[in-house]
Amino acid sequence: MSPSDGQAEPANTGESKRSAPKPKVERLTPDKLKTLIPSFSGTRTIMMDKALATTLLETNTGNRRVSKRRVSQLAEQMRTGQFENTGEPIIVSAEGILNNGQHRLLAVVEADAAIEVDVRFGIPRRAFTKTDTGAARTGADVLAISGVPNASQISTALRLLLAYEKGLPEHVRDHTPNDAIYQAYERWPDIVDASVQVQAYNFPKAVRSTPLYATTFLAMRAPGVSKLQSWLHILATGLEADRDNPAYQLRERLIRGFETQSGTREKQLERFALMIKSWNLFRKGETTPMRDFRWRGFGKDPEPFPKVTGAKL
Repeated sequence: MSPSDGQAEPANTGESKRSAPKPKVERLTPDKLKTLIPSFSGTRTIMMDKALATTLLETNTGNRRVSKRRVSQLAEQMRTGQFENTGEPIIVSAEGILNNGQHRLLAVVEADAAIEVDVRFGIPRRAFTKTDTGAARTGADVLAISGVPNASQISTALRLLLAYEKGLPEHVRDHTPNDAIYQAYERWPDIVDASVQVQAYNFPKAVRSTPLYATTFLAMRAPGVSKLQSWLHILATGLEADRDNPAYQLRERLIRGFETQSGTREKQLERFALMIKSWNLFRKGETTPMRDFRWRGFGKDPEPFPKVTGAKL
């Protein structure tokens, strides 16, 4: 009887054991998959396509509510070849009910993709209550595990910088997977230096934010970086600056107008735009009346999102 019929292969010994190949990726028919569900206990690595995913979804008779957003995110990863088999299995209980994996299966159907996945058969249905109850790993977790300091602030700043690179405000709500966060950190390791610069000052709560980390990073990669410390000092203290100084104007605008609405994406975007405008003016030694120091990116006659002049990503 072959392994595909549900019987384990004899154990390898000696040299063959030390050089054992990776598990074979099986290509099954829907009918063969149906025979495995009640008869096999163990894990198989399967090339999951739309037909097989549809077959397994027929067993999805008791599961949590589907997140359409999560399905769309996974489907996009599958279409672009970014999805990877992490070893977290799709689980089908011995009773023939799907215990875990509905979002991946729905994404395979949506994307009409074929992906390599591990499928665990034979787990009791009652184990469903203990399945997938851990907290999801975040981009900050991934950076922290790699030893990156201030991982939480750096992770959120990298997300904003990736959206800035793709284009704002259009991409402000894009989902950014953890691997994209880590790849961005590998591209821009000097984001740590920007974090250190910000952490050196005691900013008011309304001023210290993700856009400040991102703007500082961009300013470090632009002409006029020698003025960055002065800009940060005025933002933090409000001292040694006239009222028409763009750093002072930014500080006043943030403290007086944004503190109660800092959590929305739109307000975060407005903060970012004002910080960039302030830095561009400050670097060039220019000023502007407070009434003109604003950015309107939504509604009637929206302005383009500003760029840090000369910043190289």
